[in-house]
Amino acid sequence: MDRELRSGYIAGFSAYFLWGVLPVYWKLLGIVPPAELLAWRVAGCGATAWIFVALRRRTAPRSVFSTRVLAQLGLAALLIGGNWGIYIWAVSAERILEASLGYYINPLVNVVLGVVFFSETLGRRRLIAVALALTGVVLMTLETGTVPWVSLLLALLFGFYGMTVKRLPPEIDSVEVLAWQGLLLAPLSGGYLALQAARGEAHIAGFGAPVTVLLLAAGLITLVPLWLFGAGAKRIPLSSLGFLQYIAPTLMLLLGTLVYGEPFGLFRAAAFALVAAALVLYSTTFGDS
Repeated sequence: MDRELRSGYIAGFSAYFLWGVLPVYWKLLGIVPPAELLAWRVAGCGATAWIFVALRRRTAPRSVFSTRVLAQLGLAALLIGGNWGIYIWAVSAERILEASLGYYINPLVNVVLGVVFFSETLGRRRLIAVALALTGVVLMTLETGTVPWVSLLLALLFGFYGMTVKRLPPEIDSVEVLAWQGLLLAPLSGGYLALQAARGEAHIAGFGAPVTVLLLAAGLITLVPLWLFGAGAKRIPLSSLGFLQYIAPTLMLLLGTLVYGEPFGLFRAAAFALVAAALVLYSTTFGDS
């Protein structure tokens, strides 16, 4: 294996590993309300992304200043902000397993979105994969008595986010996308943090140095895996990257069950097994079939 390919696999694995253990980070900040954590994540990620953009000394693409592209960036910002918010809340509410299921079914949601919005064909094997995943969702519903909305919303929001970013001009790279998203969401995140400070309820100070450091690092923690993912995606085959993406939800599943003691009953185990089977079928289906 040549050095370029090896570095790509290391970067890709590292990205998904970091995403997989990210619940530990948010658990360490359990004293902070989810809304405030989201505000710090959005503000910190945007600020860190702008630092990276400035260090590269790259001129902003002209296309980013068009009304259409700004609207797309605004929509992408709302979608990813919603995804991050639900994810952080799920971790704090001890629903890591539901979040894990959401990221397992996300590739299958992307298949459906491709059919609906890009006129892509859904072959027999991929249709079976989607059906298996839907059966898994039904089993989760039977176990909990309610639709696993956390899983579905995480998958749908991230799926629509990916679709929105896909439609952006190619000269706008992933770091610039995050920078502009942070800027567009700055009035909301900055305003909320300012309001918390005015009320004397901000957790950035007065709750110990570890809390302060972790909050300030939220942006970097968000940006680094994305940068690693981008580096890996450029160097390794797409099929390999597709298999690596299951590292994150699998680690989340293990954390939820083995570390944080979330219940993993028969119906839930069967649901995850069906989704895993769907992913294997989907991942081994090229051009289909």
